[in-house]
Parts: sequence; structure tokens; C-alpha cells
Amino acid sequence: MLNFTDGLKMQKCIGRLISLQKLYFLEAADHGGVDLIRELEKLIQLRKLGIKRVRQGHANALCAAIQKMKHLESLNIGAKDKDETLDLDFLSTPPPNLRVLNLKGKLTNLPKWIPNLNYLVKLRLGLSNFEHDPLDSLKSLPYLLRLNLWDDAFAGDYLHFKVGGFPKLKEIDLTRLNKLSYISIDKEALPGLEHFRFKNNPQLKVQTLKDLQFLGFAEMPDDLVDSIDPEKDGRYHWIINHIPLVQIRQNFGPKFHEYTLRRIPTQSISEYQDSNSS
Repeated sequence: MLNFTDGLKMQKCIGRLISLQKLYFLEAADHGGVDLIRELEKLIQLRKLGIKRVRQGHANALCAAIQKMKHLESLNIGAKDKDETLDLDFLSTPPPNLRVLNLKGKLTNLPKWIPNLNYLVKLRLGLSNFEHDPLDSLKSLPYLLRLNLWDDAFAGDYLHFKVGGFPKLKEIDLTRLNKLSYISIDKEALPGLEHFRFKNNPQLKVQTLKDLQFLGFAEMPDDLVDSIDPEKDGRYHWIINHIPLVQIRQNFGPKFHEYTLRRIPTQSISEYQDSNSS
């Protein structure tokens, strides 16, 4: 989903705010466009930037502005709509201390500078429509803790987590990857992974998930949920039986808060309860 909230609409003069450290969100399309984005080059003290409704024609100017923000720690870019292609490879030298990156929009390729973000801890990619598995390019990020791929960020059917990659990763969230049907995790891969969440991935099959502390499902097909529930089908319950907390979210109405949460009983659930009560 794109642009479900309004951002700050400014036509000019934003470049005068030279001491500004946080700008979140600014609207680009129809509210200043390229001229507005060029003014951002003066905001070299920014630590947090969020900009939405970005058009394809804004990409060059936006990359030039971001390149001057040496103190930037958090960056959030959203396209004007899901069909708007953003080419962000104009950014040759990204902010050296960037820790949080959120990109929402169709990308021609994974920007080459992302794998060089040595201090990145959170990465969220949505609507990217990558045809090739992006994990091989991302696996060497040394401090990445959280990875979220959502709304067809990956348009293929197979993701492969290889041994030696993602040395610090603790959380993975895969949401609305409509073609994803299989995930391969090499033995000894993802050594620090604790939480793995799946939401509304209709083709996905369950496989062994080693050393997890939490596994969450939301808006997943009933047959998949039933297959891990020992009180129903249960044929794949053995795959998740070692995980202390397996939680199912089920919606019962159209509103965000209209859902129930339930746990799938596992062999390790008592250990999880004991550790949380101590």
C-alpha cells in the first residue's frame, strides 16, 4: 500500500531550514517536484528523511540531495504509485552512517549502494518487483538485524538463505509475496535468527526452521495453518514443534483491530513460558 497518509506539502523555501534534523514525510509530486527536491541539498544536517509520492523524473535530483546528507541515519522513499519506476543508482556515495532504509516502489534493480551500507540495521523493501533473488546481494550486510520484504518486493517463487550470510539477522518478515512458494535455508545459515513472520503469502510451503524463538503467521491459507496445528491436520507439526512461540493471527472483520491471536502448542512452549515468567 502506498501513500495511505498525507505528507507535508511545501512549494518552496524548505532549503532555508539549514539546521533541520528530521523531515518526515515530505510530498514530492504536485507539491514542488524537482525544484523542491533540489532544495533538499541544503539540508545537510538531516538525520531522518521521509519523502513520498516520488516520480521517476525525481530520482536523479533526489539522489544528488541524499548524497550530501552525511549525517543521515534513516531514509524512507515512497513512489507516487506502484507502477512508478524509481532508479536510485544515481546515488554513488550513500550516507555513511545510514541505519534504517525503507524503499516503497518499483525498482529497476537492487540499488548497487545498498550492499555497501555497513551500519544498516533495518531494511524494508516493498513493491520492488525484483525478478531475481535479492538475498545474495544483501547477505553480507554486517549489522543487519531486521529484513522485511513485502507487497511483491520479490516477484519470484524461490528465496535462498545461504550459509555464511546475514551474520547478525534476528528478524525476517515476508508479507504479501504472492508468487513465493518455497524458501531454502542452508544448514548453519541465519545463526542469529529469532523471529520469522509470514503474512498472506498464498503459495508458500512450510519447511524446517532451525533455532527460531518465534514464528508468526497472519492471513495465510487455512490448509497451511491446519498442517502445523496438532489439533487439526497436523501433518507438518513436527517442523515447528521445537519453536517456543508459534502464533496465528486470524482476521474476523475488515478493521485493523478485528483479529484474534492464538498459539499453536509445541514441545518448547513450556520453556518459553517459564523464561518469560522468571
